[in-house]
Amino acid sequence: MTDNDRPQDVGRRHTRKRPDGPPDVLLERYQRTMRVWLTRLLDELDGAPPKPGLLDDVDAAAVTVYPDPIAAGKLWDLAIRLGRELGTAIDPSPPTTAASGSSGPRPRKRVDYG
Repeated sequence: MTDNDRPQDVGRRHTRKRPDGPPDVLLERYQRTMRVWLTRLLDELDGAPPKPGLLDDVDAAAVTVYPDPIAAGKLWDLAIRLGRELGTAIDPSPPTTAASGSSGPRPRKRVDYG
């Protein structure tokens, strides 16, 4: 023990614990539900045909009804949040160097000014 060590940290592991067991069922359900909601949001943002009774004098197949801009902004905000959360899903397999496409940082090339 050195002078800088805190008593509560002596003998303690400083690495992050990783789950050793099977994937968490609750986490899978959470991500599955988020995917369903993201699909619904994107379907709503894509627009839909008008409801029966609206625009009866116009060809309903040629008209698409979109959410108003304020509601669309809120829907997009939620869709972006869900997309970010789903994009950070846990991948239990370790990354391979072939999958990343590079073996490390490359030096920058000089600009040829002629």
